Amino acid sequence: MSLLGSWDTLGLPMAGSVKYNDIWGYADCEGREFAILGSARYIHFLDITDSGSPREIGRFPGSVNSVWRDFKTYGHYAYAVADQGSDGLMIFDLSALPDTVSLVNQITTHFLTSHNIFIDEAKGRLYVAGSNSRSNGVIILGLSGNPADPELLGSIPLPGGYIHDIYVRNHIAYCSHGSQGLGIYNLSDPGNLAALGSLTTYPEQGYNHSSWLSEDGSKLVFADETHGRSLKLADVSNPAEITVLSLFKSALLAPAVTSSIAHNPFIRGQYAIISYYHDGVQIFDLSVPGDVQRVAYYDTYPENVNYAGYQGCWGVYPYLPSGNIIASDITHGLFVLSADSIDFEAPSALSAAFEVAAPAELCEGDTVVLTAVQQGLSDYQWMKDGQPLEAGGPVLQLTESGAYALAASNGICQDTSESVEFQFAPRPQAILPDSSLTFCGDAPPVISTPSQGEWYVWYLDGLEVSQGPSPELGITQGGAYQVEVREGGCSALSNEMEVILGAMPNPAYSLAYPPTLCLGSDTILLSLPGESGQFYTISIDGSQTIDTLESLTFPIFANGVYHLGIFNEYCALEAILALESTFNEPEIPEIAAEGNVLTSSGASSYQWYLDGAPIPGAQEQSYLAEESGEYSVETADGNGCTAFSEPISLFINALSETHFPALRLFPNPVAGRLILQSDVPIREVRLFSPEGRQLFIVNGGMSDEVEINMGGMPAGNYLLQAIYGKEVQNHMIIKE
Repeated sequence: MSLLGSWDTLGLPMAGSVKYNDIWGYADCEGREFAILGSARYIHFLDITDSGSPREIGRFPGSVNSVWRDFKTYGHYAYAVADQGSDGLMIFDLSALPDTVSLVNQITTHFLTSHNIFIDEAKGRLYVAGSNSRSNGVIILGLSGNPADPELLGSIPLPGGYIHDIYVRNHIAYCSHGSQGLGIYNLSDPGNLAALGSLTTYPEQGYNHSSWLSEDGSKLVFADETHGRSLKLADVSNPAEITVLSLFKSALLAPAVTSSIAHNPFIRGQYAIISYYHDGVQIFDLSVPGDVQRVAYYDTYPENVNYAGYQGCWGVYPYLPSGNIIASDITHGLFVLSADSIDFEAPSALSAAFEVAAPAELCEGDTVVLTAVQQGLSDYQWMKDGQPLEAGGPVLQLTESGAYALAASNGICQDTSESVEFQFAPRPQAILPDSSLTFCGDAPPVISTPSQGEWYVWYLDGLEVSQGPSPELGITQGGAYQVEVREGGCSALSNEMEVILGAMPNPAYSLAYPPTLCLGSDTILLSLPGESGQFYTISIDGSQTIDTLESLTFPIFANGVYHLGIFNEYCALEAILALESTFNEPEIPEIAAEGNVLTSSGASSYQWYLDGAPIPGAQEQSYLAEESGEYSVETADGNGCTAFSEPISLFINALSETHFPALRLFPNPVAGRLILQSDVPIREVRLFSPEGRQLFIVNGGMSDEVEINMGGMPAGNYLLQAIYGKEVQNHMIIKE
């Protein structure tokens, strides 16, 4: 390596044998580079843009002379701590460089001393290690809100105890716990620590001092601040199973003396850049993990003759855009170096460029994803038509037409991209009926969409079955159909429509007719086959459905229009049976009485009945009644239909007057009560209308006097029948 420039000054205070301690670097938007150097008393800011002539811009004193100072940057702010005194956290504004630096805040509420700090820039968090208020853990401060006035997020104890130094990426912390080894933790939630793994025993173990993670996050270089101990390259891809891959170290005085002591490791690309007490800056190639080789070095303390004590290079910073490396020597101050044999990959210049992920044809409802090319910047501001959007972060999902651009910042510099115009074309509608469709019958069914488009692609159960310019589709099988409608390069997919192809039910039925069809007595039997899965309904003259059955034999006993519904799970048909003059209505006979002679109206046949029982041989149109009782006649008409007449009561005086007992009725005519008195007991009294219709019966109870109340009867003539055992006596009663 080559020395480009150096800086040292006389008269600076010392803390014991320490004049200078740690170092950090910074670059502004114009490419100027700066060093932040610690001395026992001061924090020095130097312009190293001209690497051959470093120039001090300002210095800021601490509260006391301190052996240890540490620095980190975030955006255009620098943060400083000391492990002695009461400085707390000192915050410097670097935005006015190269002219001046200003101390903008000093916070002593959370801690007064700290051995080290680290900033996870991508997450905007500052971690305080080895502080007086939390020596056995870490204090976490948030920088995202106001970097000049950090917010306290948490103060967490760690299982490994005292934490000497810390490296954090994406909330995963790699902590050096001194004699307790290495611990790895997830600090995403400051109030809920998650221990991921630890390494408490390993080869050439000493005082675990500090570490640095490879760019791919799989390997870690850590240093044990113990004479004669090698550096370690460890596989940390699985924190629960940390594996040491290689041991390597510097030994400029070997073979005479090999007890060198490393201090702080860093990684850039495939190289580990180490600040070594006594041996200066050492660079190792990590590309072959099992065979790490030193490839460059610069000795900042050449007067060393052994590895006793702690002298030489304290810190190194290898991340300047120029590729130059700056180092701090405890005795000699600042060194600006060039790693001549190594071509460090230059960091990408700040760029707000973004990549576009979009469909070939941009249509309404589509999403375009814009992704910033540079990840991990401190700020992303997306703009539409020149106006800022609420959306932040490196990714934007857009669904509206407009001109989009990105302004990105690394906290120091800002860049704005070119705007890109996006136009979302109208998307056609794709509609099918929401309800399912059922087709029955033999004709091939057709489904269609009312949506307008240039091209239609039809799908059945998710598989394409047809495409073309027609909005109709003839189908031969059931299932879930969808249509994709295409218009002007855009397309839309419809909802699913269930199509059911049903089979028509079997319309077979049969009718069984009797020999005669007389209304009220004969029945036609309707028989239905009862096929599996087939059902029937029957209604008459549009009346309510009689029933729903799987099979039946249904009796038809009246004229009418019968509607027979035949259906299965999906399909139905109707059969109409018009039986308007099928059943013959029987002719009701009428009886004419002339004395004891009863005559029926004309018919084909006759059968006379007395008190409901057929009279043997009484099968003529007329019948001579010989005894009192209720007579009726059954006739058959020309259609063979039979009918009964209304009954008629006939009263026949079967005894001579001399044989009847004496019966006195009074008063007659009667208005109310009628008294019957007889010289023999009266069993029963019956009252008939003049037409022979029986009105009521009074039980005489075998008494010789019976009373009948006629008060409620209409005025007129009535026939009264008194019954004495087997004898019957008739009398005419007049009701007033």
